[in-house]
Amino acid sequence: MVPLISLAALTGPQEHKPGASVPRPVESTDLTELTDLYLRSYHPEADRLEAEKAASRISRIFAGAHGTPIPQASLAIVDAVGQITAAILVTDRHVGASNPGTPYIAELFTHPDHRRQGLAEDLLRRAMDVLHTLGHRTVAVTVHSSNAPAMALYLSRDFRRLTRRGGDD
Repeated sequence: MVPLISLAALTGPQEHKPGASVPRPVESTDLTELTDLYLRSYHPEADRLEAEKAASRISRIFAGAHGTPIPQASLAIVDAVGQITAAILVTDRHVGASNPGTPYIAELFTHPDHRRQGLAEDLLRRAMDVLHTLGHRTVAVTVHSSNAPAMALYLSRDFRRLTRRGGDD
């Protein structure tokens, strides 16, 4: 079985649900808070080594290791006291020198205490709407096959599995 699955969807204008959270753009000053949120989302019992790996992962996304960050589509939802509860980080990923950049969702995560409230879906809708406004036709993401909630979210937003064309190596 393939542990990672690549998915893609057309961006198109997105309908926003009434009462949906209004995200704000992610800023470089959010790095520490995003690292903490990432750890709480994926590794609630994290040790120092995992914390360092998480900080490195988020720093690399900001630095462009997964493509040039798209600030307009990289968004955060904050709670009433200003803490980030969910975030999406989107980059412009170039696959090969002759291919145009494709927006790529490098990360989408929600604090465990704020799950099942539609925050990730709100962020995904907003990011896809922004990407469409910026002229991007598609967006891609890679999901671990065991992450059923993420797979369900992306499939509910019409993401489809990417397959390799015959002859591509």
